[in-house]
Amino acid sequence: MRILVILPEQLPVPPILGGSVETCTHNIFRRMAEKEQVTLISRAHRNLPAQSVYVNGNYHIIRIPKRKRLDYIRAALRRVRHRSFDIIQIENRPTFVPYVRKMFPHTPIVLSLHSLTFMSALDRKRANAILHKVNAVTSVVSFVSRTMKKRYPAHAHKFHTCILGVDTSQFRPFSSSEKEVLRKQWKVSGTFNVLFVGRIVHGKGLHTLIRAVARVKKKHPRVRLIVVGASWPGVKRQTRYMKQVRSLSRKLRVPIRFTGYIPPARVHRMYHLGDVFVCPTQFREGFATVNSEAMASGIPVIASNRGGIREVVEHGVSGLLIRDYKSPTAFARAIMRVKSSPELAARLAKGGRRRVKANFSWISTSRRLKKVYARIQRHP
Repeated sequence: MRILVILPEQLPVPPILGGSVETCTHNIFRRMAEKEQVTLISRAHRNLPAQSVYVNGNYHIIRIPKRKRLDYIRAALRRVRHRSFDIIQIENRPTFVPYVRKMFPHTPIVLSLHSLTFMSALDRKRANAILHKVNAVTSVVSFVSRTMKKRYPAHAHKFHTCILGVDTSQFRPFSSSEKEVLRKQWKVSGTFNVLFVGRIVHGKGLHTLIRAVARVKKKHPRVRLIVVGASWPGVKRQTRYMKQVRSLSRKLRVPIRFTGYIPPARVHRMYHLGDVFVCPTQFREGFATVNSEAMASGIPVIASNRGGIREVVEHGVSGLLIRDYKSPTAFARAIMRVKSSPELAARLAKGGRRRVKANFSWISTSRRLKKVYARIQRHP
């Protein structure tokens, strides 16, 4: 099977800068290329060649040096206009669909949605027109699929869920000695560490977590907040929001350690700086891979009960879900529960690792996706 995959215009593959869409897509299709022929189009980067070939020649990456969305998709299509494919998959960019359909009028097209964001930005008429041009829509959690089916009932039969995976050999529990070495390197040993991993933007809720840790600190003075990430992958610039959260932490006297951007090849180690991982997102997330990565790493998880997160974290078994996700007090209570009960912390950590290994693998994701391909090839 010859598969064309078109990624967004923002970040490169392999995901040397990170990016959840790029990381997930690379994990899926480099495995699929063991049996299929995959051509993947992504953004260019100065540290990567214009083209690369992997997996015994079956995984071909073409990189496009265009920043603007329209310029990018037009340039991408020019690169493959004389080729034929059995399936075309478009990652998280519904507005690319009309351009792809015009050039490939008879090839089955799959639109892959990683969240509600980009479909929600379209008016109903335009969204329906785009859905009319695709053969199937996959999403990373059933929450996204269910929401889309309700919004666009005429296309409900096209929606399928392909739950994402985690590399459990990379994201794994560390021994106490391994953790201590890492924490000494980052100068965060000797405290109870609350961990945040992700983009430092308002919607991810770091300000809520700072206020929560301030409440925890009143009862447990030796607590510290560790923040892994930046406003955008690879960016060092301090945004207005980042300055605000730094100011808030000083005002509330919350000890906070910002690591800055961490490259994807090293981010798995950073989970072991934390005694508890907290995802205080205000968004209706899709899969939110940080939760499954923390679970795979054997770190107890506390997360907002929003969007697809409830499909990843099983409350009381593999983590704690916070219904009142805007409340610092609610997060503080959950953190103190984990801090005060080593038995609970151990049970959630073991339950998280067990749940990831049982339910979230990249091989399973690839198999589900190939079933969707087979179905639309039989019934285009």
